[in-house]
Amino acid sequence: MKNLKYITLFLVSWNMGFAQDVLTTSEAVALLLQHNYGVNIARNNIKIAENNTSKELNSYLPTVGASAGVNANLGGSTQTFGEAFARPSGENTINVTNAFQWGANAAVQANYTLLDRSRDYTLDQLKEELTLTDLQLRQTMEVNILQLFNAYYQIAQLSGNLAVQERTFEISQQRKTRAQYRFDYGQGSKLDVLNAEVDIQRDSVNLLNLKQQIANVRRSMNVIIGQDVNTDFVVDTTVQYDPTLNLVQLIEQAKANNVQLLAIDQNIKIRAYDLQILDAIRKPTLNANASYSFSFSDLPNEGFTTFQNQRGLGVGVTLGWTIFDGGIQKMRKQNVDIALQSQALQRNQVEAEIIRDLTSAWETYQNALFILGVEETNIATAQANFERTNEFFKSGRLTSVDFRQAQLNLLNAERSYNNAKYNAKLLEVQLLQLSGGILE
Repeated sequence: MKNLKYITLFLVSWNMGFAQDVLTTSEAVALLLQHNYGVNIARNNIKIAENNTSKELNSYLPTVGASAGVNANLGGSTQTFGEAFARPSGENTINVTNAFQWGANAAVQANYTLLDRSRDYTLDQLKEELTLTDLQLRQTMEVNILQLFNAYYQIAQLSGNLAVQERTFEISQQRKTRAQYRFDYGQGSKLDVLNAEVDIQRDSVNLLNLKQQIANVRRSMNVIIGQDVNTDFVVDTTVQYDPTLNLVQLIEQAKANNVQLLAIDQNIKIRAYDLQILDAIRKPTLNANASYSFSFSDLPNEGFTTFQNQRGLGVGVTLGWTIFDGGIQKMRKQNVDIALQSQALQRNQVEAEIIRDLTSAWETYQNALFILGVEETNIATAQANFERTNEFFKSGRLTSVDFRQAQLNLLNAERSYNNAKYNAKLLEVQLLQLSGGILE
């Protein structure tokens, strides 16, 4: 009896301890697109891809470099000249010992590529890779939105089951009160009271488990939408289905909008640029350069030259052309052709798998809608049976065991309907994701 009071008190305090706001699906998606970690990482990847398409990173601007240096030397030398170069004194040998000499130099050089077709095609390829990065962001969004809807409707399903379980708990409490009154007035047995208490405790445990499951899924959903894991909210449990969905249209939309197919098409376009780059490598390149340099040397006084400097401006143009590379580019071209063929085969395979998954999901969706209708009918039948059983139980014509069975039948019917409702909705979301329309 103490356990029963404790559980009841705990359930009441749980319900009073949380002030929760209703979070709609559109609000949840908006939070996800703004705060989801994976989505923001994908956005950062786009920024990197945008930087990769800049002219600065693709050698379109000139480069300028500067250098400077100082050198010193301490040493000696012996030089012997022919008689024609002898000094007036007749000496033709000069000895220099412990002589110190030093010098310095500085230069500024600029280089600029005037013509390089492989550079141009590489830049075009990088721009296509930027488009691929955009598709990768979209794919990340779709995957996370699908996970979001799974968590959202799981919470909705558990919340619906919780409401059903709470009604069952209330009925069990009423049954226990009635059994206690009947026992107190000598019209019932103690066994009925004990059975009612056992059923209340079982219902209480089921309530606690459902509340814990909701809390766990809520935390997971908070991670998906990028907010504090302990943020409290409740979800909208109303569900609407799209009556305009059509399998033929979904398949056509998937062929045109499925992000996997779009990514493969983009990869094929990117790989095709490899052929143009390989062809451009065989063409000439033209580079220009200009420099200005200055240097001087302070030499020993015993030598012929005691000081010298050099300075000047230099310009140049370099033409490069690979006439024969030993067949390297030819083999690379063959590899690119084979890779393009493989990607085309992969696209056909992925398209066939998407059509297969769409068709299977569509049939499962239609079956789920049919089951939903059946479960709705079952609820009406179970409700009518429970009401009749309740009347018989109040008049004493049925035992508590029969009443409990009718109560459980109603509980199971309502739970089955609730599960079927959200199962059908999740299948609808899956159809939208496969067709490429989930972001809409």
